[in-house]
Amino acid sequence: MNIGIVPHTGKPVAMTLTDEVAMYLQEKNVSYQIILEPSSENLSKFDVAIILGGDGTLLNAARLASVVHVPVFGVNVGHLGFLTEVETDGIFPAIDKLLAGNYKMEKRMLVSATVRRDQEEISTHLALNDFVITRGTFARIIDLSIFIDKQHVTDYVADGVIVSTPTGSTAYSLSAGGPIIEPLLESICITPICPHSLSSRSVLARPQSEVDVRLNDAREDVMFTIDGQYGVPLRTGDQVTIKKAEKPALFVKISGRGFFQVLHSRMKMPQTWGGIHEK
Repeated sequence: MNIGIVPHTGKPVAMTLTDEVAMYLQEKNVSYQIILEPSSENLSKFDVAIILGGDGTLLNAARLASVVHVPVFGVNVGHLGFLTEVETDGIFPAIDKLLAGNYKMEKRMLVSATVRRDQEEISTHLALNDFVITRGTFARIIDLSIFIDKQHVTDYVADGVIVSTPTGSTAYSLSAGGPIIEPLLESICITPICPHSLSSRSVLARPQSEVDVRLNDAREDVMFTIDGQYGVPLRTGDQVTIKKAEKPALFVKISGRGFFQVLHSRMKMPQTWGGIHEK
């Protein structure tokens, strides 16, 4: 097995852990390489990539690795660590399971986006969590139209709109009032941000659907962001087309924890009866 180690280079604890993991793999005669600046090209040669960081580090690596069909294994060196598989204190037993082949592979849907201006394609993007169209620094709302498979669904007069995957449903979309979606239930979720209406609600589309968001009136600066990590400025009249990506992200699952177990532990989802289940 050939393993790539991708650390969060801005966190000393992640860099220290990188050295420890490298030494551990070396003792077991496992081929590895430390990747400080990950790309699809340099990740393509690995059987699996171990990501040492938080959700942001994992999001970036998973997007890049999905293009070349390389699975990622996340170790939480961040705060929330909702997407990561194990904590730092469990990393070496988890690596033993990985090397022994004692793991499962989970496919997570990604979405792709094409930004068009004056009928011309200006950029394409890939997201594991979400695409967000939002207003700039001034407190002015923007006017958006939503289409699903060319059918006009609704208009939002709001601070913006979030188009998320099931994985991203527990991120920004959740904060904006969107639904919690099990990550393996493929769908595209459209959630307005602070809509100026009593009737604006989230809309859930089939994974085969094509979602178009048209910016009718920007008024001020508007930004299109990808997984909250980088952005592209938009203008009035721009259209963003979003659909399921061709390839999924592959996540190594070792801990055996279910989605709702993670939800309870990370987000303190209420359990009135203490999680007791009668058979």
